[in-house]
Amino acid sequence: MKMLTNKIPTITKNRSALVDLIPEFAKNILFQRWAIMICLSLFLSLLLTPHIHFIRPTYKVGSIATKDVKADRDFLVEDRTSTEQKKIEAIENIKSVYDYDRDIPSMLGMNIARAFMLMEETYHRTDEKKSHDNNQVIIERGRKDFEEILGTALTDSEFNTLGKHKFSFGVCNNIVKLIYSVYNESLISQNFFSKKEKDAGIVVRDVRTQNEREIKDFSSILNMEETGAFLFKQSRIVFGNEKTGIRNAAVSLTKRLIRPSLTFNKNETEKRKQSASDNVKPVYSKVQKNEIIVREGEKITPADVEKLETFFKVQEGKSFLNYSTLLGMFLTIILLSVTFYYLAQNWLKTLQKTNVDILFLATVMILQILLIKAGIFISESTTSTSAFIHTDACFYVIPFAVGAMLVTVLLSRSTAIIFSIFSSYLATFLFNERISIFLFSFLGSIVAIYYLVHCKQRTAFLKSGLFVGIINIVVVICLTLLAGSTFSTGTLIKLAMGFTSGIISGIIVAGIAPLFETLFGYTTDIKLLELANLNQPIFQQMIMEAPGTYHHSIIVASMVEAAAEAIGANSLLAKVSAYYHDIGKMKKPLYFIENQRNGENRHDKLSPKMSSLVIISHIKDGCELTNKHKLGKTITDIIRQHHGTSLVNYFYKKAKKDRDPSIRSIPESDFRYPGPKPQTREAGLVLLGDVVEASSRMLTNPTPSRIRTLVKERISHVLGDEQLDECNLTLSDLNKISESFIRILNGIFHQRIDYPEPVIKENISRKKNDDSTYRKQAEKNNSRLSASAAGLKQYIGKS
Repeated sequence: MKMLTNKIPTITKNRSALVDLIPEFAKNILFQRWAIMICLSLFLSLLLTPHIHFIRPTYKVGSIATKDVKADRDFLVEDRTSTEQKKIEAIENIKSVYDYDRDIPSMLGMNIARAFMLMEETYHRTDEKKSHDNNQVIIERGRKDFEEILGTALTDSEFNTLGKHKFSFGVCNNIVKLIYSVYNESLISQNFFSKKEKDAGIVVRDVRTQNEREIKDFSSILNMEETGAFLFKQSRIVFGNEKTGIRNAAVSLTKRLIRPSLTFNKNETEKRKQSASDNVKPVYSKVQKNEIIVREGEKITPADVEKLETFFKVQEGKSFLNYSTLLGMFLTIILLSVTFYYLAQNWLKTLQKTNVDILFLATVMILQILLIKAGIFISESTTSTSAFIHTDACFYVIPFAVGAMLVTVLLSRSTAIIFSIFSSYLATFLFNERISIFLFSFLGSIVAIYYLVHCKQRTAFLKSGLFVGIINIVVVICLTLLAGSTFSTGTLIKLAMGFTSGIISGIIVAGIAPLFETLFGYTTDIKLLELANLNQPIFQQMIMEAPGTYHHSIIVASMVEAAAEAIGANSLLAKVSAYYHDIGKMKKPLYFIENQRNGENRHDKLSPKMSSLVIISHIKDGCELTNKHKLGKTITDIIRQHHGTSLVNYFYKKAKKDRDPSIRSIPESDFRYPGPKPQTREAGLVLLGDVVEASSRMLTNPTPSRIRTLVKERISHVLGDEQLDECNLTLSDLNKISESFIRILNGIFHQRIDYPEPVIKENISRKKNDDSTYRKQAEKNNSRLSASAAGLKQYIGKS
C-alpha cells in the first residue's frame, strides 16, 4: 500500500507533464473545431471518392484472382488481335510507289553528244598529225574520256566500228534517236513485279512534278532484260539501210546506256504503309459499369489481363482528374460543414465551452456514411449470388435514418433536420448523384425525427423504425410512379426492402444510443425517466438521513416542472435535476437547518468562515455523488450551477459583526459559491425554484397575496444579483415562471375551512381524547416553519 501511495504523485506528475507538452494553440477551442471539421471533410472525401488507387495491383496470366474486380464505370478495352488484323489489311491495300524520271533520255542524249563530239575532235587532231604513234596515243586517251563520260566501256569491236565512222554526228544522232524511241514507247523498270502488284496495281509518281497515277496495265512497262530485243527492232527503223556492223555496235552501246526510268521507292512505300497502319483505329470492346471483370477464385486469362490493365491504366491516366475530384469533394464538404455549423450553433448544448457536440456530429456523420457503404457492399454481394434480386432494390434496405435518429435523441430536433439534409446530400455521391436516394433518405429521416422528439422509452426506437418503414413504402411507391414504371415483382421487393430499412434503423439506434450517451456524456429523456424513479437507493438513503432535504427537493421538482412546461423548456430534465440538486447535503445533513432536530445547531460552534465552507461544500459533494452514481454530465452541471455565484449572506453578515478584526476583514468572495452561473434555462429554473421554495417557509400566514409578493421579490432579487445573465431566460419567461410558482405554492399552502358547530358538538368527545395529539402536531408544524425561516436566513442569505 505504501508503494502504491508513493507512486500516485509520480503518475500525477507525469500526466501533468504530458498535458504541458500539448501546444497552447492545440488547446484552443476554435482550433480544435477547425481540426475536427478538416479531419471530417478529409475522411468523408476519401469515403465518397473511391476511384483513387494509391498502389496499382499486378495481375498475371494463369494466376488466381484474390477478389472480385468490378468496373466502377464504363470503359473500352482494345481488341488487339482484331486491331492487328485491320492493320495488316490496311498495309496490304497500300500500292507500291515507283518514281518515274522523265529526264533520263535527255540526260543520256546529252552525254552521248558530248562523248561523240570529244571523239570527233580527237580524230580531227589525228588527221593533222602524221605521226602514227602519237595519233594512237591521242585516240586511246580520247577513248578513255569517251568511256568516262558515258559511264560504260566499249569493246574493241565497238570502238573500231564507231572509229571507222569517226564517231560522226550521224551515228551519234541515230543512237540518241534509238534511246528516245525506247523511252517514248514504254516505261523501263529494273524490277520484276509481284503478283500482288500486278493484281492491285502500282502508283507511279513523277519525280519532277510529284504527280501520281495508278497503273494496272503493265504492258507498257519493259524490264531492263527485255530492252535488247526492243532496241534491235527499233534499230532497223532508226538506222535504215546502214551496215549491220554499225547498227549492232549502236544497239550494244545503247543497251548498256539504258537506265530504268521507273524505280521502286521503298522508303515512300514503307512510309505510306506505316501511315496506313497508324491511321487504323483500334477495335474496342465495351466493359459496362458494374460488370465483373474477374471473379474471386477464377484463373486470369489473357483477355482478363488486358481488361485489368486497361482498367487501372485509365485510372492512372485520370489520376489528376481523380485527385481534383477528391479536392472538389473535400472543399464541398468543408463548405457544407461550415454552413451546417452556423445553422446549428444556436441549438448545440456545449458549443461555448467544449467541442463535444461537434465531435459527436462528426462521429455520427462518419458512422452514417460507413453504414451506407456497408449496405452497398452487402447489396452488391447479395445480387451477385441471387439472380432475381436487383442491386437497386437492395439499396432501399440501407438504414439511412440512423444518424438523424441519434442526433434527435441526443441533441435536438432542429439540429437533426439540418444533419439529415447534410447526410442525405452526401449519400447521393455514392449512388451517382441520384435524386431518388436523396428523397428516400431525407423523407425517412424527417419522419424519424418527428416521431422521436418526445422519446420516453427504449421501445420508442423500434416503434419509430416501424413508422419509418411504413413511410419508406410510401416513398418507394411515389418514386416508382415518378419513374413511369409498372408494379412488378421488383417493386414488391423494393417495398419489402424499404420497410426492412426502417426496422433495421430502429434496432441499430436502440443498440448504440446508450454507447453514445456514455462516450459523449449525454443524458436522454429515457435516462431521465429512469433517474426520476424515487424508489432508487439514493432517495431511500436521503429520506433516512436528510428528510428535510428530501421534502424540499420534491417540492422544488414540482415547481420547476410546471415552470418548464410554461416556458417550453425540458420539463423532465428540470424535474429530475431538482430531485438531485441537493444530494450533496447527505454527507453532512445535520449542518443544514431543515435536517436538524431538537433545536441543536452545529454552526454555533463554528466560525462564520468555516460555516460558509461547510454550506458551500454541498455543491462539490453533490457532484462527487453524481459521478459515483453515474447520473450524467447534464445533471452534474445543473447541481454545480444551481446556486450560481450567490452570497452565503447570513454567515457573511455574521462575520462582519464579529469582534475579531481578522474575521471582519475576510473578503466577500470567500462567502460566495464558486459557480458557474446557470448556463441553461433548466439550471436557472432549479436555482429559482430552490430560492423561492426555501423563502416560502418564512411565511407565517401564507395567503395568495403574500405568496405572490414573495415570489416576485425573490425572482427580482436573483435577477438583480445577475445570476440569470447566462441562461437565456427572458423577462417573459420569468413572468411565466413566477405565475407557475405562485400556482404551485398556493396549492401547497391552501386555506382550510372551519368545521360547523354541529359537527364539533358531535365530535366533542373525540376531540377531547385527541386534543393533545392535535396540539402536538400543530406545535410540530410551527416548529418546522420556524426552522425553515431560520434556514433561509442562514443558508440562502435572503432578508
